[in-house]
Amino acid sequence: MRTRLACVALAAGLASVATAQPQCIDLGVVTDTSAVYDIPDLSFSSQPQANGILWYCFSLAGGTSASGAFFDIDLHATTATGAPDTEIGLYDSLGNLIANDDDDGHSLRSALSFGNTTPRVQTPDPFGFTNGVAANGRDGNLNGGETYYLAVGLFNTTFGATGWGVTSTATGFPEAAQVNFRTDVVPAPASLALIGLGGLVGGRRRR
Repeated sequence: MRTRLACVALAAGLASVATAQPQCIDLGVVTDTSAVYDIPDLSFSSQPQANGILWYCFSLAGGTSASGAFFDIDLHATTATGAPDTEIGLYDSLGNLIANDDDDGHSLRSALSFGNTTPRVQTPDPFGFTNGVAANGRDGNLNGGETYYLAVGLFNTTFGATGWGVTSTATGFPEAAQVNFRTDVVPAPASLALIGLGGLVGGRRRR
């Protein structure tokens, strides 16, 4: 009986490890800051190491199921060599894989596309790579207000279906890639009203 209980406890312990939220760089709320698709609403440099995964977490100001709404992720090279060869995967707040990609971006970079199915041509990167797949909402829809986890790795990375289970056997030389978020989602009117109300309350208290 004790042996059985010990096995159950061990299994529970392993399950808890497998579903532990990854440590992530918090990017905050992603919202539309540019009316021009070629100009990312959020852009940052990411340099995953061989056998390593970099995690980023964020939420969206609004969902992509509304008419015309979209949210796209694409990676660019940061040097003329065209490196690195990346892979990315997006997970929900419970650790379930939403979508992953290897080479839909320019050259050997990665890209994901959510929402509006009207094709949006990926903007060229600074070094002239222009062969990425057009963004067309092929990866489904995302909800506003939910926390998402983006895993960025080098080839070859494996994305598990649950528990944020990402592993990498990459041996390539680590080199930074530029990660771009492009969206037209903005906070819902009710959220804006609450923000305004909060400002009014704060103003009255200061008086």
